[in-house]
Amino acid sequence: MDVKQLRYFVAVVNERGFSGAAAKLHLSQPSLSKAIRTLEGQIGFQLLERTTKRVDLTESGRVFYQRALHILAEMDIFEKEVNEVKAAGSGEVRLGMIESVKNWIPDVLGWYREEYPDMHVVLKEVLGRTDIEQALREYEVHICLTNEFIDTPDIVTAPLYKENLVLVMHADHPLANRIDVELKHLEGEPFIITSKGFQTRVNITEAFKKAEISMNVCYDADRFETILTLVEAGIGISIIPRNYIGGTVPETLAIRELDSPSLKRTVYLAYVKNRYRPPAVEALLQKMLSI
Repeated sequence: MDVKQLRYFVAVVNERGFSGAAAKLHLSQPSLSKAIRTLEGQIGFQLLERTTKRVDLTESGRVFYQRALHILAEMDIFEKEVNEVKAAGSGEVRLGMIESVKNWIPDVLGWYREEYPDMHVVLKEVLGRTDIEQALREYEVHICLTNEFIDTPDIVTAPLYKENLVLVMHADHPLANRIDVELKHLEGEPFIITSKGFQTRVNITEAFKKAEISMNVCYDADRFETILTLVEAGIGISIIPRNYIGGTVPETLAIRELDSPSLKRTVYLAYVKNRYRPPAVEALLQKMLSI
């Protein structure tokens, strides 16, 4: 029994028959049928109930199928890790990140450049929990900086630092004359918000909901850069991470802190728990955790 036979068997089960599986595997149907019969002969029991219309698993076949899925998943991870080891000599680290870390990451990368001058760093914007999990599991990135806490057995999310979400508006906006701005003052204001699926949007809508205030959403945008451009043009107001703006606030903008627990959040470092990482990649991960 080998991995190829397991892949053939799983394909037949998933396609509910030999013809679809053969087409997917680019094999002839007789060759595929022979391979499955050979597998059944090697293990000593029947895996499939064959009828003229479809193929079903036997009781023993159902147990075998689940184990085959597990083995193939482990093999896929093993193959990716082998490729990682081979690629380690290329000296590349791929870092997923959210926009708001743009003013936090330079110091880390400055240190990394001094310690590992031959390493090439690829920065990839990864937004939304599904994209983060996919990027980590499919080896698109080694590490990911995110505001999403990912509660899964295979991914570690370690807290790095706290950040506040603040109100941003044009410097000439009437609310810019107030020192203390509350959520109730924002009711009816044309609001620019991050698109659905983004954690920032969840934080903001939760804050308004808890305050029992309606939000007049006029514009959705994927990037804080776009949001700030619209705010500076006087199109509307928004709430974004304070860290994204940096130490110097542009003269065209005014920012105000808002008193809401929902507008305070954590930035995490996410990585696959049992994944092999080349020493230079592991050093970057440990440096981030130590800050």
